[in-house]
Amino acid sequence: MKELLEEMIMIPGVSGYEDDIRECIRAKLKTMKLPAKEDNIGNLITTIGTKGPHIVFIAHMDELGLVVTKMEDDGSLRIRKVGGIDDRTLVGRVVEIKTQKGIVTGVIGLKPPHLMTESDDRKKVVSWEEVRVDVGTRNRKATERLGVRVLDPMVLKKDISYLGKDVMCARGIDDRAGCAVLLDAMKAVKGRNLPARLSFVFSVQEEIGLRGAKVVGFSLRPEYVFAIDTMTTTDAPMQGDVYEKILIGGGPAMRMFDHAAIASPKLRKMVEEVSRKAKITIQYGSGGGGTDGAAIQEFGALIMPLGIPMKYTHAPTECASLADMRSLSKLLVKLAEHIAKGGKAR
Repeated sequence: MKELLEEMIMIPGVSGYEDDIRECIRAKLKTMKLPAKEDNIGNLITTIGTKGPHIVFIAHMDELGLVVTKMEDDGSLRIRKVGGIDDRTLVGRVVEIKTQKGIVTGVIGLKPPHLMTESDDRKKVVSWEEVRVDVGTRNRKATERLGVRVLDPMVLKKDISYLGKDVMCARGIDDRAGCAVLLDAMKAVKGRNLPARLSFVFSVQEEIGLRGAKVVGFSLRPEYVFAIDTMTTTDAPMQGDVYEKILIGGGPAMRMFDHAAIASPKLRKMVEEVSRKAKITIQYGSGGGGTDGAAIQEFGALIMPLGIPMKYTHAPTECASLADMRSLSKLLVKLAEHIAKGGKAR
């Protein structure tokens, strides 16, 4: 799980520009000798089994990022955010731009205090409209020679750290962690010949409105959907006490209620039963945002978003537990077995 997740985090895949991460996942499916179908919007789908109840396990492979919207005469770049990036996390960052000639490094600078005047407000958050990306050139033609074009995607440069041995810290754990969990679970069910139709979906454009999942709901019409995504924890400093605590290392969480959907009560009972028998600790949570499950629910499926507890969602310092991911992978396998053996949502 650790090595798999580290590899996928470092591969760019801004919403709408998921080519590189999709090819990485496709290669891993090929190694497992599993077929992969890519639909018109770019979702990657592998189905194991042909008979029995249809279960979808879905995780999104896209990530937050930026896109070039204009090249200035001085060679710098204007940008637009792709997904819910907080403006406070932009300034003072190194970015990597995917161009026709390869990766180009840039920086989003910050006006130093030495040059500030009394009219400058040092407490002001610099908005994305004011941001400029410096790629080390002095004019537009020099920037173009680097291969940069309008609409090229970019990501904040990533590194991976650990808090202790178990908690990974990086930008992009949302939702490469979910993708890693799906790949791990697929290894466990492959070749089992369970009497069920198991579709594993790596979706696109989740961060800009669950768009890939809408296509999945329309085309597959599954009976059960388990959306594997991160779940914002409330155990970090300065997070307030509005929500019940979800703890890193406390096990996967049933994301019962968020801005996009209410999870299916019938599946809550099923997950509780399966997790209890498998001795997997489950947490319960609510909060903001939404998951791919919400989009597929509109096509009549029973849904349960299963969250990987994570601190500092959408920040460059997202933190999550590898142990929670392993527990969630085990839970998915147990759920597949339970439903395939005739377990019903009731």
